[in-house]
Amino acid sequence: MKSRRRVPASEGERWMLTQRRMFLVLTLLGTLGVSAALWVQAPNFDPLDKVALPLLALTLLVLDVSLTLRRISLSLAFRIIYVATSVYFLLALHQQFRVFVPIFTVLSENTYWFAVLYAAAFLTFPARRAVLVACGLFGASALISGYHLYTMLQTGPNPRLVGAVAQFLLVGGVMVAVQATFSFQRMQLLAARAAAYTDALTGLANRRAAEEHLAALYARQEPFTLVLFDLDHFKAVNDQHGHATGDLVLKGVSSAARSQLPSKGLAARWGGEEFLLVLPPLPSLEVRAMLDLLRAQLREQRYGAVDGLTASFGVATARSGDHPDDILTRADAAMYAAKRQGRNDIKMEELRRTQFGNSSVLPGKQHPEA
Repeated sequence: MKSRRRVPASEGERWMLTQRRMFLVLTLLGTLGVSAALWVQAPNFDPLDKVALPLLALTLLVLDVSLTLRRISLSLAFRIIYVATSVYFLLALHQQFRVFVPIFTVLSENTYWFAVLYAAAFLTFPARRAVLVACGLFGASALISGYHLYTMLQTGPNPRLVGAVAQFLLVGGVMVAVQATFSFQRMQLLAARAAAYTDALTGLANRRAAEEHLAALYARQEPFTLVLFDLDHFKAVNDQHGHATGDLVLKGVSSAARSQLPSKGLAARWGGEEFLLVLPPLPSLEVRAMLDLLRAQLREQRYGAVDGLTASFGVATARSGDHPDDILTRADAAMYAAKRQGRNDIKMEELRRTQFGNSSVLPGKQHPEA
């Protein structure tokens, strides 16, 4: 029997896996690049490359091993290699003005890599810090180029070299400006996306986010436990104490639900005073213990004259092939069973089936007033 490869459970895990693979590719390409550069120079190695390039390759390998052993974070590894590479190319820029430029009166091909470094800054650092890093790198390259150009022009005009340096710095400035613009636009898009999937009042996932999360679990055929709960007599809170107090209650309930959420769980505001918890597949006793703690937190909350909050909970667990709508229906039925029996209770699903030939259906239910 073939073993199934584990599918990352969340968008965050998939992102980290992609980044890890990217770093592995970077390690392989960097090592090959260093080997090729040294092979081309042999046996007359550049003094800087002879030392710096093997150190760069060694740094990549050490970081890759450290990541494998979980000694450092992926973001730290990317930042270390970015700084090391930037320092190398700044030293190489200084070196070429001393060795290469006086002979050929143009800049060498390794200046092409500065464009990559400017772009990589916005992949390695948060947007605002990336702007500072890229501007710092550009400023350092401008200082090195300006100093050497000024020194070399003391011996006479050199339009070809002036043009080469001007193009190098102009391209660098444009790259930083373009990348900064795209980076801030990306931040705005991500903020808009987060707003589209977040309930503005409580900060929990909204119904759209919860539905897409359930659809993703269904597509990956991952089991889960679903809890649907509704605050008891919440309409009376709004009617007697005002909607401002009602909003405070909803925020407090959301905070309590989030505090009880297990790893890889999702809490969402399903609508009004109704909330949804998507949990990993847990035994009934664990689910009940968790929800009892949540019920205790709700009872202890106080908002002015409002205290002793209660809720009715319905629990359903996904079975093989279950569609999310079916599980939601079962959790909803269990929740309203709790309401019919006096509220402030937890009901596990009770799937009663009526046979019609080879088909099975859930009997209809009537929802009492919340």
